[in-house]
Amino acid sequence: MQITEHGGNPLSLVGVTDFSANINPMGMSRSVREAYIKSASEIERYPDPYCVKLREKIAEKLNTIPEKIVCGNGADDLIYRIVQAFRPRRALLCVPTFSEYSKALRECGCEITEHFLSEENGFEVDHSLIDKLHDVDIFFLCSPNNPTGRTVSQDVLAKTAEICLKRDILLVCDESFLDFTDSKGIMPYINGNVVILRSMTKIYAIPGIRLGYAVFVDTCKADKTASTGQFWSVSSPAQACGLAALDEEEYVRNSAVYIKNEREYLMSEINKYVEKVYPSDANYILFKAEDDLDEKLFSQALLIRNCSNYIGLGNGFFRVAVRRHNENELLIKALRRLRNG
Repeated sequence: MQITEHGGNPLSLVGVTDFSANINPMGMSRSVREAYIKSASEIERYPDPYCVKLREKIAEKLNTIPEKIVCGNGADDLIYRIVQAFRPRRALLCVPTFSEYSKALRECGCEITEHFLSEENGFEVDHSLIDKLHDVDIFFLCSPNNPTGRTVSQDVLAKTAEICLKRDILLVCDESFLDFTDSKGIMPYINGNVVILRSMTKIYAIPGIRLGYAVFVDTCKADKTASTGQFWSVSSPAQACGLAALDEEEYVRNSAVYIKNEREYLMSEINKYVEKVYPSDANYILFKAEDDLDEKLFSQALLIRNCSNYIGLGNGFFRVAVRRHNENELLIKALRRLRNG
């Protein structure tokens, strides 16, 4: 079975329950769907290249100003734009982590130092990374981390932000999955050397739309990022969906509660049939099992993410998204059948 670089391969999903993509199982909200349909009337015109209304609404929600917000064609787009804007020479990554950081960095010829997270410690990002924060220009930190699902503690976030400011390191904190957790994230410690990445495709279940944003303190850094990359980076439908989604506070709260309950159920049940389940705070779970488990489950129309291509992992590591209860039961029943032969 071919291992895809990311989850959610659309060519593999006909008749398959997809546990490989970490998307809100509650699905797109009604208001976002209606906004998308209504936006069809705008397709004959170019989108607003500056995302003025969307940036204003995001800024209002975060109690900041629009000049500190940059919108992009997903958080991925912003990763590449930040790297191209600042052209770092040396970078630090905590691995395993999202692969697009290293791809973007290598494309601009950046040297990467990898801080390997301890499997014995549940892949937690702890204070040991502080010793690595020297002789680098940029540090990508993912919280909750992908694929591990671990959030970084407030203490570590605060210390990391402080050190990066003192040592003039650009700290890019990817909080694409933060809305699924109870964490406050790095926002309480944001400073001129911190950039926060947020994805709107995960929590609002609109991955086909492609929408994300970055939060800065330093408006010069925001301007530099905004002026890098394509001019019309966010489509009219994406902007319309984003505006509607930002009003869905109850939807976000209800989704987080539902996923937390299902995650606890799924972790407990999966643990009965695999070698090890690792702690998670997000809407996905990392575990260790027999090397060909993904192939065996795919034969039962269940797609999970094989994580053997993550730096810092290897054969036998898999990730599953938390889905609706009836779908989670399908996965557990399939694991039970495999164990019982």
